[in-house]
Amino acid sequence: MTVVRPIAPDDSADVLELLRRGLPHDSGDDADGLRHVLWGDPEEHAPAFVAEDDGLVGAAFGKVAERDGEQRAYVTAVVVADGHRRAGLGRDLLAALEAATAARGATTIQAGGSVPAYWWPGVDTADADTLAFFAACGYADPGTEPAPNLDVDLVAHQDLVRRTAPPSLPMHRLTPEEWPAFEAWMRSTWGETWAAEVRTALQREPVSCFVSREDGEYLGFAAYDTNRAGWFGPMGSSPGARGRGVGAALLRACLADYLDAGRTTCEIAWVGPVDFYARTVGAEPGRTFVAFRKPLPAGGAASA
Repeated sequence: MTVVRPIAPDDSADVLELLRRGLPHDSGDDADGLRHVLWGDPEEHAPAFVAEDDGLVGAAFGKVAERDGEQRAYVTAVVVADGHRRAGLGRDLLAALEAATAARGATTIQAGGSVPAYWWPGVDTADADTLAFFAACGYADPGTEPAPNLDVDLVAHQDLVRRTAPPSLPMHRLTPEEWPAFEAWMRSTWGETWAAEVRTALQREPVSCFVSREDGEYLGFAAYDTNRAGWFGPMGSSPGARGRGVGAALLRACLADYLDAGRTTCEIAWVGPVDFYARTVGAEPGRTFVAFRKPLPAGGAASA
């Protein structure tokens, strides 16, 4: 008999193995990234449930955060092991997650996009099974702008990636010692969300963020592997520094790290200026994600 219960501390190793086997593509291969997204902030309201049937056969993770003046819940990950799918177990896990987040005051729940720590910007529009699953559980597209990712063939475009930065442009890898000054600049220029996301770059080896700084002022930054390995972003340049090639140089420094590590491709997440990335490193359209939402009833009762 399958039992759905709250996750326990000693479930973590089995859950990571379940996610490694059950998530699509290479989504479960970055164990450090998964630990951060699922368990990284002990102060977050992050309910999670597992399904047990002679071992763990399913899991669902979520969190609750204030967004746009309301308490919104997020589905971080839902996975069911092979041999246990299409039997309603995913619905049961999601229903338990919805009830727990509603009890914490959430009025809506969203699949994906739980910034600053997220595994997907939303539901992959090419993943018909996942789209159908959330639709059957009462989730719908609220009409938000889709979140596109871009793909970069690092080998085919290594001439662009390896292009030398202007000699006059100061650039270096972010150091832990300068984090307080950098964080203050990030908060004032780009906001708390990006500051929190980039903070995780300090946990990578080497630190997965490059910065440009001149006369004590930061001109820009670019980070990669902040939430998951193989994904680039976020990045930004100060308005006063634009036109100097700051963004292009920082982007190339990050992707050169990928080449040096033997990676042949990377994914640029949740892209804004598509033309910039295409021109600078040969990026091409990749996956597109849509955030599906569902209203939650008051009082903690929810159903799929």
